[in-house]
Amino acid sequence: MEDLDYIEMRQQMAVLKEHLDNQEIVSDQLLREVMKMKTKDINYTKNAVIGAAVFGLLIIPLSMLLDVWSLPFTIATCLMMVFCAVATYWIHRPVEQLNFMTTDLATVARVMATFKKHYDNWLHYVAPALLIPWLSWACYEMGWKFAPEGSNPWLMFLPVIIGAAIGAMIGYRYHCKAVNAAQSILDQIEEV
Repeated sequence: MEDLDYIEMRQQMAVLKEHLDNQEIVSDQLLREVMKMKTKDINYTKNAVIGAAVFGLLIIPLSMLLDVWSLPFTIATCLMMVFCAVATYWIHRPVEQLNFMTTDLATVARVMATFKKHYDNWLHYVAPALLIPWLSWACYEMGWKFAPEGSNPWLMFLPVIIGAAIGAMIGYRYHCKAVNAAQSILDQIEEV
């Protein structure tokens, strides 16, 4: 009887071993380390946006001294930069508060999905609502209000359009980097 139990146990162990050999085993520690590395892209994006806003706020006094823009436009630009920096911080705050080593994967997935949704909403709704009026106003300021006498206004706001295109490309690159990092974390969690 004992021999039969022993033989049956050996057969079950062989089946289990074969099943485990076919399974891919992922280290939880390794997965969490990779997720932690991916958040560096997200944090880098946040730091770049806040850094650009701080740089812009530091440059505002120079533009006021040189009388490049009107005071209302300068104030509106400052308020927009502060709003964007605060909104960026607010969107990134839940990701910063995650402890990838101890937080359960369901919570990490929920936070990353929310972050990705907010970041996409920012790009598709808020950014155009802020930038289109601001760029129109900047073109008016540069092309008509503060243009030198006898200059073509269409040529004067060309630098604004070129700067907006360069800024849009850089901003979209950072946006994609952050969203792709969040999606990568979500994909890794889904695989587990």
